[in-house]
Amino acid sequence: MSSNEDNIDRDACLESHPVVSTAYILITPMIAKVYSILRERVFSRHTGTFLYATPRKGKTKCATTITDLLAIEFPSKYILYHSADGHKSAHLVRDLIAGLGLSSGSKDHSDLLERFIVHVRIKVESLGGSHFVLIIDENQLLSTDSWADLLVIHNRLEGHGVSMTTLGFGQEQILQKIVFLFKVKATNIVARFLCEPIRFDGCVSEADLESILNEYDVNKEFPLDSGCTYTEFFLPKAFAANFRMTSCTKKIWSELMSIAREDGPGILPLEHIFRVIERILIRCRHMDCSEFKVTEGIVKEAVAASLIAQFVAMMRQSAKNDI
Repeated sequence: MSSNEDNIDRDACLESHPVVSTAYILITPMIAKVYSILRERVFSRHTGTFLYATPRKGKTKCATTITDLLAIEFPSKYILYHSADGHKSAHLVRDLIAGLGLSSGSKDHSDLLERFIVHVRIKVESLGGSHFVLIIDENQLLSTDSWADLLVIHNRLEGHGVSMTTLGFGQEQILQKIVFLFKVKATNIVARFLCEPIRFDGCVSEADLESILNEYDVNKEFPLDSGCTYTEFFLPKAFAANFRMTSCTKKIWSELMSIAREDGPGILPLEHIFRVIERILIRCRHMDCSEFKVTEGIVKEAVAASLIAQFVAMMRQSAKNDI
């Protein structure tokens, strides 16, 4: 079906489009790389590893995506996602119980721990497996006591014949936590959970950006199962005339590099790069025609609207203050 002949009411669907609501997951090259590493660790039943990144690199989306992908690939494993909270992270077991809706009002730590252990054993058994995977986002917020609780959970489950793997996702402060744990002689915690750091860099090359743009052109579609890609939805006439967002790669990358300068692409927040792409698609919707091209002016406006320059300036200032 050509884009000029489809039956999609674009005006009616516009507000619910994932590009407008920003409610979508896109498999970036970095997420694909991370998943290839973590799935192997899960398959081999490693005790734990962790990923770290600077703010706004898409770490949380990566964590939730990895959770979904693992659940699909390993249906007999119990995969549980948990996001640590800065106000509650000193009480990991209590927070896990509350997140699962298993709280009975008890504040006794031993009782809460036992409830969680029983829950995991029941879930693992119901899936016909013997492996529990706990994914903790914002793991830099966990207290030392919470890391110790994780160790207890691992050991208790192991005693019941259940393997456990902990996958952590956090900001760079987790590296400082490792130094602290060494100072307090908690080397067993580091060895179990924090001995294999994986750096998450987001979009670090022009090829990465092209791969991301290709997702809008080829793989992401709306409405679901319509065959209409994100690019085609916003620019149906241009799309029918073979326009693709990948044709903008060099223009967008050049503008981003003018902001990154000597720091290189590692300083660029992935979330803001998505905002640039979304801005181009939404803004250009009313420019749609068979001759449509993305100009430098359109790219510059989208980059300015994303506030990526302000974010990079803030990160540079933060780095200076840390010196």
